[in-house]
Parts: sequence; structure tokens; C-alpha cells
Amino acid sequence: MDHNNNNQTNELSVISPLVSSAVLDIFLLVVNFALCCSISLVGVFTNLANIVVYTKMGFSETSNINFLALSVFDLLVSLAAFVSKVFYSLFLRGVNIIPMLNVVTSMLTYIMFVAIGGSAMTTALISMERCLCVVFPLQMKTIMTQRRILVLVMSIVIYHALFIILLFTDTGFAYASYSSKIGFYYFSLYAVPSTTCFFIVLLTTIAMVIRLNKSLQWRKETSQQRGRSSDKEGRIARTIIAISTIFIVCFFPNVANFLTQAAYPAYSYDNAYLWSLRTVIFTFTGLLQAISSSINILFYYKMSSRYKKAFSDCFNLKKRFCVQQNTS
Repeated sequence: MDHNNNNQTNELSVISPLVSSAVLDIFLLVVNFALCCSISLVGVFTNLANIVVYTKMGFSETSNINFLALSVFDLLVSLAAFVSKVFYSLFLRGVNIIPMLNVVTSMLTYIMFVAIGGSAMTTALISMERCLCVVFPLQMKTIMTQRRILVLVMSIVIYHALFIILLFTDTGFAYASYSSKIGFYYFSLYAVPSTTCFFIVLLTTIAMVIRLNKSLQWRKETSQQRGRSSDKEGRIARTIIAISTIFIVCFFPNVANFLTQAAYPAYSYDNAYLWSLRTVIFTFTGLLQAISSSINILFYYKMSSRYKKAFSDCFNLKKRFCVQQNTS
């Protein structure tokens, strides 16, 4: 019996990973360090700009509250991703610039997961709220008030604050290495809610697209112009559709990863053959998440005249442009 066990152990020890160490190292250097760090650093500045602009615009509209909350979560994602990827790349190459670099990197990675979960929930809230406003405009204007939206946003913040507190207090110093408790919290408090949010965003985005297409067709048939308020609601809906589409595209690999792990438990870091493949997919999903958390400012600026004006006022773009013209 012992002889058979020894043979099995020897067979497992010589199993080569699906992706070789050399290829994996190059992939991590390019995607993690070069691409993800660069995009995340851009995301830090773009989300800081979003926070400044939406704070200046005020909170008379519920959409401003939602976009501000999303920008805060995306800022946390970008900041945690940037620092953790830099530290992780240094750790892999044996450059220990601070004590317990691997522990700090693990902590930042878990914080990034919590922030990604908050971003996913906020995106689901934004998409659902706007979908209901598009489908049931008269009813939802009285139901989705500023106070209720603020309560929902604060509930998301409190949930993830408790998540991070629970993650670091209940597991103790175990966050230095992956443990069964961390795996349970990761699956139940991050993977399941985030996957649920993904499908909420997917369904509500499809519903909004169908409804807006019907509205556009009706306008063409009747050749009548709608009021400014309706056009404004349409612009907000199109902005949210654009943001939701980016979220769907960038978050889909995460969902596929969750579902694969649930259906095929052997797909894990403990598997001698598949761990490298999972590392590649995890790194790729991190890159997509960095992109998703960094580019919303493009849609805000292009699709919202109020945002564009507030952005120009905050950063004195018109004044600087005029000064450059005068000097030239």
C-alpha cells in the first residue's frame, strides 16, 4: 500500500504544468507589470477626476450619486491593482523592498477583490435603476428618490466594509497564505454576488437596448421631437448602456472562471497540471478589470454635456486653451 502511494506521489511530482514556467514568467512580466500597472495608474487619475467632477456637479440627480460611488470603487480597484502588481512582480524576482512583501501583496489583492465586488454591485444598481426608469418612467421617478438611492449605495459600502473586516479578523494571520476560510469568504461573499450582479447587468442592459430601439423607431414613425427631459434621460441611458457593456465584456472571463471552478473543482491552484493555466486566466481577468475601472471617464465626457462643462471648469481647460492661443 505504501509502495503504491509512493508511486502516485512520484508521478504527481513529475507532472509538468500546462503552461511552462518560462512562458508564464514572460506573460506575468508583460501583462501584470507592464500593461496592468500602466492601465491601473491611468485609472487612479481618471477616477480621481471623476470624483472631483461629480462632487462639483452636486447630487440633485440620482445618476450623479451612482456614478460617484462607482468612481470611488473603481479608484480603489485601480490603486490596489497598481500597488499589488508592482509588489508581486518584485516578489517573484526576489526583490524584497519591504518586510513580508508577499503578505502585503496578498492583503492588497484581497482588498482589490472587495473593491471589484463593490464596483460590480454599484454597476448592477446603476443598470437596474436606469432600466426601470426607461421601462416604467412615471412610476420610478417617485420610487427611486435621492434618499433611497443613497441608502442603497451606503448599503453596498457597508457590506464590503464588513467583508474586508471579516476577511482580516476572522482569518487572522492566515491571509499570508490561502486558507479554507478565505476560500469560503471569496466564494460566498465575492464570487456568488459578483456573478449575480453580472447577470443583472446583462439582462437590464438588453432590456434598455430593446426599449431605446423601440423609442427611436416610434420617433421616426411619428416624426415628432420629444422634450429636453426625455432626451436627457435617453443620454443617461445610453451612457449607462456603454458602461454596462464594458463591464459585461471585461467581467465575463471572471464569471467563466467562477463557474468553471464550481463545476470542476480540480481547476485550482493545487492542481499540478492546471495551476499555471489558472494563473494565466486570473492575470488576464485582472487586466480586463483594470481596463473596465479606468475608461468610464471617456463615456462620461463624450455623452454628458454637463459632465464635459464641469470637467472643463474643474481643470480650467478653456482658460488654458485660450492662454495657449494668446501666447502662440
